[in-house]
Amino acid sequence: MGGLARSPKVITLAKANHILPEIARILLSGGVIAVPTDTIYGLACCSLSTRGIDRIYQIKGRDSAKPMAICLDKAISLPQWSNTEGIESNLLSSLLPGPVTILLPRLADDPLNPLLNPCVMEIGIRVPDSSLVCHLSEVLALVLYSEGVTSEDLHVRPQCFSATAIPLVLTSANVSGQKSTLSPDEFSDLWPQLDLVVDGGRIGGDGNGDELVISRAGSTVVDLSPAVRSRGQRLHYRILRDGSALHQTEETLRHFGFIREPGLQIRSNFTQTSDY
Repeated sequence: MGGLARSPKVITLAKANHILPEIARILLSGGVIAVPTDTIYGLACCSLSTRGIDRIYQIKGRDSAKPMAICLDKAISLPQWSNTEGIESNLLSSLLPGPVTILLPRLADDPLNPLLNPCVMEIGIRVPDSSLVCHLSEVLALVLYSEGVTSEDLHVRPQCFSATAIPLVLTSANVSGQKSTLSPDEFSDLWPQLDLVVDGGRIGGDGNGDELVISRAGSTVVDLSPAVRSRGQRLHYRILRDGSALHQTEETLRHFGFIREPGLQIRSNFTQTSDY
């Protein structure tokens, strides 16, 4: 990892946790950073920043028609950014934080940047088991409100000012179509295009091959939109990607009375990558 030490853009996880307001300002100005999560390394930007979202697509060489997920600080923040009608809050807090992406319908008065997944009626949301990412979502809100940050680049709707956290856009730290990454040196080709790289070491540590394969699979993607659209009358879910937590995710859903929607696994733009 000697190459990492030579780059001024790379900082340790411990240092990052001590300069969260500074990192938040980078993101609010359209910056893109790399962070470790509970599954893989990710690229993150502020979900309100048009420039940040556009830069992530350019950095990854990603088709702009492919959606990206957002991440928040805690499960109780989901209703501020998505439609959770008919979903018990206890279910959400049982699934999150953890390696799960939940698909929910977007709000009718959607506060998210219109550049983020246009023409897609659902939004994928993560609450990673990562204190850095979760705290950064909270600090983004604090800096935005306390410092009165304004910019034509930021899509700030009135309801944003009552939110306890501002979502980060989160996607895998790799060129689109390549394998996901478990350490910063695996995406060193992207460093010149990033504003900051947070080095949290190798995800999975010195685990065996099976553990690393599971981590590279990314999060389990579960679609709860059928339950929301039926206002809780039809507790069906769809698994869009098995990911790294399929068994425990389905076990939790069954505990809350959900049943897997019959038929073949649904194919979706959210299923084709291990991006979150």
